[in-house]
Formats: sequence, C-alpha cells, structure tokens
Amino acid sequence: MRIDRVFRKLANTLPFMMAFVDNERRYQFVNERYEQFFDVKLDELKGKLVAEVLGERSYKRISQIHSRVLAGEDVSLREKVTLRNGRVLQLEVKYVPNQNQRTGKTNGFFAIINDVTHYASASEVLRAVHDVMNKQSVGLPTERINKLLKLGCEYLNTDIGIVSRVIDNEYTVKYAWSTGDPIPPGTQFELGNTYCSVTLAASDVIATRHASTSKEFSGHPCYTAFQLETYLGLPIRINGKVWGTLNFSSKTSRGTPFTDLDKELMGLLCSAIETLIINNSKTDRLERLAYTDFLTGLSNRLFINEFFERLVYQNRERLNHYYCVLVDIDHFKQLNDQFGHDAGDSVLQAVAIEFTDSLRSDDVCARVGGEEFMLLIHADDKVDIANIVERLRKNIENLKIEHDDEIITTTVSIGVTKLQEQDSFNLAYKRADKALYQSKSDGRNCCRWN
Repeated sequence: MRIDRVFRKLANTLPFMMAFVDNERRYQFVNERYEQFFDVKLDELKGKLVAEVLGERSYKRISQIHSRVLAGEDVSLREKVTLRNGRVLQLEVKYVPNQNQRTGKTNGFFAIINDVTHYASASEVLRAVHDVMNKQSVGLPTERINKLLKLGCEYLNTDIGIVSRVIDNEYTVKYAWSTGDPIPPGTQFELGNTYCSVTLAASDVIATRHASTSKEFSGHPCYTAFQLETYLGLPIRINGKVWGTLNFSSKTSRGTPFTDLDKELMGLLCSAIETLIINNSKTDRLERLAYTDFLTGLSNRLFINEFFERLVYQNRERLNHYYCVLVDIDHFKQLNDQFGHDAGDSVLQAVAIEFTDSLRSDDVCARVGGEEFMLLIHADDKVDIANIVERLRKNIENLKIEHDDEIITTTVSIGVTKLQEQDSFNLAYKRADKALYQSKSDGRNCCRWN
C-alpha cells in the first residue's frame, strides 16, 4: 500500500497511536504518536517484522489475532504486551483490515492503539485498596497501612513510602515501606529538614520528579541530606486537624510526569490510611482498657499471662533469664477495716508506684488479685534477683503513705521462683505462690524461694 503525503499528515494529527502492517506482517507506516511512545522512528521500523519489535513471546499470542485480521475480520482487544527491552504495557488495540478495492484481498491492516497501562494499574490498585480495607484476613491496622504503602510505591514507581506523625516541629516515622534498607518506625527529624514541611504548607497533593531543580525543593535541607529527586506528598488529617503526612519518594527521577490520576489515587490511599489510623487508635484504647488495672494503672493478669505466652512462643530459652515474683501486701484486710477502703486504695497505688519506679524496661509488673502483684523480672543470676527483691521489700517497708490526717505504713510478703524452659504460666504461678505462702508462714515482711 502506498502511503501518500496527505495520509501521513492526517495520521500525524491523531491523538492515538496508529500503525500499518502489510500482509507479510512487516511495518510499513507508524504515525508520530507511535514514534514518540515507543521512542522509535519510522525509518527504523519500516520493513521490520512485528515479532522483531514485540519479542517472540508476546507476538506468539498476538500472531493468531493478526491471522484473523488478515483474513478480513475486525478485532478489538486489550492486550498485555512485553517489549524486547522488558517493558510491560497494557494496550487497547483495534485492528482494521485493509482490502484492495480492485481484487478484494486483504493487503494488510491498521492497528489503532491506546496505551491504558496507567489506567489498568490504577484499577488494580483500587481493587487492592478495597481488599486491604475490607478483608479481615489482611491483618491488623499496622499491617494494612504497610500494605497500602507498598501498593503506593509499586503504582507510583517510587522506592519509599512513609506515614509520618507531625507534632509542632517534630517529624516521626510511624509506618514505612522501602525497597531498600528498612526505615524503623520512631525515626525522628526536625520538620524543617523534611520535604513534608513543604507538603504541610500546601492544601493539595504536591509532587515533583526533579526536586533538585524545582522551585519548592531546590536547595531544601532534605535534598542535601538524602538527594531524594522524586517526591509526592499529602497531609493526613484526622477529625479535621493535620495529623501528619503520607509521602512517597525516590533518589532517582521518575520517568514520566505525575498525572491527575496519580494524584487522585494518592488521595484515595491517604483517605484509607486516615481510616486505619482512626481504627488503630480505637484498637489501642480498647487494648489499654483490656490490659490495664484501672486503680493502680499497672497491667492486669490478662496482660502478664499473654506476655508470658509471648516469651514461650518467641524463644523458650528466654524463660531461663526471668524470675516470677509474687508480692502480697501484709494484713491488707485489717488495714481496710482500720482506715477504710479509700486508704486501702491509696496503699495499693503507692506500692504500684514503687514497682514502676524500681523496675527496669525488661521487667513486667501486674496486679493479679486484690492485694497481690506478680512481677516477671529479668535478672542475671540469683544474687541479682535477690538484691532487686530485697530492695523492693525495704522500699515498701519505708513508705510513708498519707491519707487524710494519717500516715500509713505497710509491709509485703514475697515469693520467688526461677522460670524454667518447660514452664507454663500456671505452673510458674503455683511455685511462686507456694514460696509466698511460706513467707507468710515465716512471719511476713520477708522473701522466700521455691
């Protein structure tokens, strides 16, 4: 088929890609839109087999379509195509056979092509976001937020996704996903040293793929520190107030400009994350209520039981480094009868404060009964734990607890057992309770072992 000048001019004004392939399946013409999209010139393509350009694996499927078109059939389809350079595209293609008017034979076909890769990817992201938000099997709020950050990085072609918490001038990483080294939650920066200082000053999505030359980011301290060239950010708002930011970034410049669709999906991801943050906050509050003793503020029996089970699950050998300590306030009923239950509450609270002031970060303390407390204390050896327990006993003996016009003193009895690898919570509790019973039998205000 002869491609005349008028046809070329008309084809080059079209907003979509167009190619003409002859009946030997060789390129004879492509318009300028096609050249721009595939970064190839007509002179390079003309006379080449389609299979040479697309790659044999992709063309093996499409060749059957071409056979139908060359037989005279119009065909429309959406096709995933992998080019020889590995680039994967989603294309909507309409094939129109071209017939010789004199002979009626098909001498080739036109391919009218629209790239819908971006829209197909967006559709996949929408489906994935729906699954993350609605399928219970996906996980807890923290896991779901991390899945959304991974989705965002994959769709936006970035390396890092972060949800930050911003309070005054303090920027804290709350959730993060990265293709490289992990970014630990809790990592902090001054807000002014992050691109999010620019994000929070904007009312909408802010995006750049050339931070080094953009008006907003050129010379920014964040670029100096991390050389992040690509950035997309949006404020996170909870109950109408700025809570932090959602942002995606990379050191490399993204190949294509951010589109309106990218920004719409950024807004969708942000809304989903806002919902999960709210739910996570509610979950945290409920957990605190479930695991906290309301009077003393210490953990309760449920929490220390589950903490013990986590130790067992993670590594039973760790139990060898812990001691189970039961502490009971001496003559507590008499104290209530003499001074009143309000005074008893004050004593419980004072003893609880002594525990929290004296114990270390690896230790756990819970109120497990009326006047009974359990401590799981990490200690090097029996001498170490004996010193810790004796110091606690003496500190409580020396407490001066003010209640109304009275000064109340109290003592405690203590039972200790070293945890063993084969222990269950109940087994350890029973041994410590036996030691506690012995300390009471021996006159109280002392510590016994089992």
